Amino acid sequence: MEVLALVYRNLRVRPVRSLLTLLGIVVATASMVLFMSFGEGLRRALGSELASVGPALLILPEGVEAFSAGYPELPPAVVQKLEAIANEVGITKIIPVTVFVRGGFDPTSSFAFQGLPKGVSPKDIYPNLKVAEGVLLPGARGAVVGGTIAQRNNLSLGKTLRLSPQVSLEVVGVLERTGGLADSVVYVPIEAVRTVLGTPNYTSILLSIRDDRRAEAVAKAIEAQIPGIDAQTSGDVLRFAERAVRISDLVRFGISLVALTVGGLLVANTVMMSVYERIREFGLMRAIGARRRFIFGLVLLEALLLGLGGGLLGLVLGQLASFAVNWYTVREVGLALSAVTPRLALFALLVALALGLLAGALPARTASRISVVEALGRI
Repeated sequence: MEVLALVYRNLRVRPVRSLLTLLGIVVATASMVLFMSFGEGLRRALGSELASVGPALLILPEGVEAFSAGYPELPPAVVQKLEAIANEVGITKIIPVTVFVRGGFDPTSSFAFQGLPKGVSPKDIYPNLKVAEGVLLPGARGAVVGGTIAQRNNLSLGKTLRLSPQVSLEVVGVLERTGGLADSVVYVPIEAVRTVLGTPNYTSILLSIRDDRRAEAVAKAIEAQIPGIDAQTSGDVLRFAERAVRISDLVRFGISLVALTVGGLLVANTVMMSVYERIREFGLMRAIGARRRFIFGLVLLEALLLGLGGGLLGLVLGQLASFAVNWYTVREVGLALSAVTPRLALFALLVALALGLLAGALPARTASRISVVEALGRI
């Protein structure tokens, strides 16, 4: 307790410098927490999205990864081949999909159109979806709009959606909001999307299988019989997403290191200046019997307390920033893209403590090696 009292007294004697140092650590930690929270949020959102998808398999062109919806490359012949082997491998439903994304400079002018075959409703892909107004089936000239995009763009029954100068559709259904990516999609007849893109091809094909079949075994059987495609299970998609998120985590942590380095230099500067200002104090401690390791630990404890205090406040600030980000992303795209998990919180506190430890090591070493004669000579 006496050691903590000494540390507290020294930090309180220099309030402005201590506060500025603390703010440096707070900003550095909060930045790291916010950046890293995007990875945690994406993991949580992707897991939730994949759990809500009904079909067990996703068919993509060979070499194309999930979530990279480019120009459709799957020809209609692939659907015919899947129909031919459906009974053999255990396929119960085949849903070809063509996706068209019309981008804009902000979320309100960006639309994702998912073309569905005749007789297929969004509920066949996302079983949890419910209709708020109108019908679930897009129909020949109709569109079913996700809850978030309908609210954001004031789309109600009877409104007209223009996919291109030649293709316009009427809103015939509005879905209830579920808090997922499906809320930000417009479901339209597949022929409308193929007409806009000028291709008969599909972006992907969704497959449902019998309950007594394993998705991995069915995927291997399909790939063995139909060349040029990749059959991916939800586990495959999740593993790909996890790899991508890990890479982005490293990039974000690298950016955070800049702020952490600045915070570490602030701590080192504060503690080092404190050491130089307290040379006589350390000399008196040594003269009355204090050992070098006691002085080393005293100075190091100051740096650790600055790191811990800044880490805790930075964690709180990062959590508040995460709430603000989620408020915006839920409103715009229907997904919470930031999450401060217990794992992330613990990691942030450990980084803050390590920051204090590394920043205080050199000043603590300097203080412990001060000569008693030199220090008392300054009195």
